[in-house]
Amino acid sequence: MLRAPFVGCEVIEQHDYNVLAEKAIQGQTEVLPVLAESVYDSLRSYVFRITLSEDMTDDIVQETILEMYKIFGQLRNGDRFWPWLCKIALNKIRMQSRTQTRQKHLLQQHAEQLAAKPANLEGLANVIHDEIKQTVFEAVLTLNDQQKAVLSMRCYENMPYSQIAQVMGMSELSVRILFFRTKNKLQKLLFNSGFGKKSLVMALVLFGKMTASSEASAAQVCITSSTLSVGAAAATLGVLTTKTVLLLTTASVVTVGVVAHESLNGNHAAQSLSNPSSSMVAQDSGRILSPYTDMEGYYYYPQGSSGPVMMRLSVSKEDKTYQTLQNDTGNYLFDNTHSGAVIRNARYWNPDLSVMQLPADSPELETFIAAIEHRNPVLRRPYAASKAFLMVASRTEDKPDTTFTLQNYDALMEERFHYNWSSQSAVQDRRDAIHRQGWCSFTMTGYYKDQHITGQGQMPFYYGISQTKPAWLSVKIGNQTELYDSAGGALKKDSSGIVTVYGPNALFAGLNKPWMGLHCLDSVRRDAAAASVPFQAQLLADTAASKVTLLLKEGKIEYLLNMEQDWIEKITFLDASGNACGEILFAYSETRPAGGAVAVPTSLPSAQTLIKQPVNWLIKLASESL
Repeated sequence: MLRAPFVGCEVIEQHDYNVLAEKAIQGQTEVLPVLAESVYDSLRSYVFRITLSEDMTDDIVQETILEMYKIFGQLRNGDRFWPWLCKIALNKIRMQSRTQTRQKHLLQQHAEQLAAKPANLEGLANVIHDEIKQTVFEAVLTLNDQQKAVLSMRCYENMPYSQIAQVMGMSELSVRILFFRTKNKLQKLLFNSGFGKKSLVMALVLFGKMTASSEASAAQVCITSSTLSVGAAAATLGVLTTKTVLLLTTASVVTVGVVAHESLNGNHAAQSLSNPSSSMVAQDSGRILSPYTDMEGYYYYPQGSSGPVMMRLSVSKEDKTYQTLQNDTGNYLFDNTHSGAVIRNARYWNPDLSVMQLPADSPELETFIAAIEHRNPVLRRPYAASKAFLMVASRTEDKPDTTFTLQNYDALMEERFHYNWSSQSAVQDRRDAIHRQGWCSFTMTGYYKDQHITGQGQMPFYYGISQTKPAWLSVKIGNQTELYDSAGGALKKDSSGIVTVYGPNALFAGLNKPWMGLHCLDSVRRDAAAASVPFQAQLLADTAASKVTLLLKEGKIEYLLNMEQDWIEKITFLDASGNACGEILFAYSETRPAGGAVAVPTSLPSAQTLIKQPVNWLIKLASESL
């Protein structure tokens, strides 16, 4: 054996494992024995909490460390050392479990060993009677290996769910559901043994101390309510019956208000992410990283289906995982093969140039876009809501997609919409000053035929900022038309004084609106599709820019987009002969425009028309129908 168990040693932080591992990766192989020594106690505790067998634990730990020496060259990043080692150990446990049946006498043997040992652990473990220890130990023993593994990694290794998913080869949602059911099963077993209904945390702390490798590590065992939280979405699925789960695996939609569910039938099928015929990939500022095999998406609509959307996409390919988080404060990309997370200016876009689809898209929008992309449309049950809801959509290679909806709660309070990568991972803020500020002002100058166009406005980059720095717009087109838009509403006024009233931000259709949650590449195209206008898109200059062309009967509208800044640089109007007949240039600034925000006039002429739907005034201008 490499080392006797339960030898006291100085506590080594995971950060120190990473430093040693990084040195070994860089060629300092002499640190490998030091790395093995420093990780031994933590590894032993991790394995024992799954096997609950002293003998098996010793064997697994030795085999894991030997395997570590053998394949260490496969590790590319020191920050990934501990999850990588846990995965090796878990694979060893699974192999042994297939050939060896646990024996009941191991429980009794371990209980006798605990009773025979001097009371050398601090805190709670010292004052709890041996029968209680044995009850807790026996309850955990009834869990299967998978349940004990998720319990150990979440409660005692303090791993985020995304990291556990990588170790166990499961989706993050599946891990959350597994953990939810594991702790519920454990709570039920403890209750049946005389424990109180709220004794789970105490029992888990006790078990952690009982299975710790030293007094020092026992003293560090701490479990909080946030550790045990899985989020409302996973908790909802966790309590569903087996019959309902079977419905989910055949691509159904679960709508949770007062915990109700409904499955799709006929020709309807739930669709989660982008179209299945496209090569969906994760990217950083437009650069392709890797195609996906498994994908999971969380889509949160804080104001209903017609409002902003925040997304968390998790893409897995073999041992690589990419997470894109676009919440109310920033755009994050986490790549587990590199040093950590990156905060970017731009929101996510599909590098194959397929249009970003959302699970709440209408059948009409999906059908129109599918025709442009030359693929079969994916039919969905129409979903529209005026209140907050979360849609979770998952796709696993060779398996049906799963989509469900959770209504009326704040998903931004959940861990997955804050971060879900290791706390040791560095976060690099690569935003420029204007995006770090969170909002900008912009000006529009140009012409259309003989009409001069001027405009100004304010544009928040994130949903959170939009609550204090709302978007507004003021545009004047020649002497004929004035457009005003703000959080209070929008209106169009023509030369005869007739006013048409719209809802808030309706006149941003066809323009960039990053606070709504999509890259300008997708905002422009989806707005065109909503107006039944076909389009084309192409990348320019190493993906730093792109051109989107709207194809009208009267000509074309060409957008020049800055992909890294995530905004529109220029709009060009072409007539039916292909000649330029108009142009609008955009300029962006960190400071407020002169004159401040524009308010929608409170006094409106009597002749007015109320329109609830957004209007793409750029298309109407080019079609001579504005």
